[in-house]
Amino acid sequence: MRIPRNLGSFVAALACINLLIPLQLLHASGRSSAVQTATAQSKTTTPRGTKLPVTCDVTLGESNDLRGQLVDKNGVPVANRIVVAVHSDKSSLQSVSDANGTFRFPGAKPGMYQIASERSYQLCRCWAANTAPPISSKQLLMVESAQTIRGQRPIGEMLSGPVLIALIIAAAIIIPIAVHNKNKSAS
Repeated sequence: MRIPRNLGSFVAALACINLLIPLQLLHASGRSSAVQTATAQSKTTTPRGTKLPVTCDVTLGESNDLRGQLVDKNGVPVANRIVVAVHSDKSSLQSVSDANGTFRFPGAKPGMYQIASERSYQLCRCWAANTAPPISSKQLLMVESAQTIRGQRPIGEMLSGPVLIALIIAAAIIIPIAVHNKNKSAS
């Protein structure tokens, strides 16, 4: 009869640990992206360690069109992929990549865009032709990332930081309770 009681205590302790660890911490590594741009190859790391794509600067064409190319990780153009651009004012534009992987959003306005395809995501700051900084490129280069495989983190990586602290606190609570219950049933 002891096993079910101890099992219940163990399940209750796991539920308490689950309440102590913020959900965002468990899912923080899921937003990694392999997006590369023509102007910047590095990535920015947020305080929680998640990697976000670098914001790139792109000059709009003369007729205010945003041009770009979608390629895979080997540089091969990706055709027939839907590409969506959402402006900071929540308006959106949609395009489909052609055989060369190029896409175009006619009538784009200057400002910040979130541009996404099925397997890539990019933040883009679009400039009117006469106001663009010298570093801005004429078109956006989006590189599709490989498929994300979940559940492949090494155990040492999972048991670091807040997770390790939560496990130590749980052990500090569960061990004295188990010793007390054992001594109580022995007498």
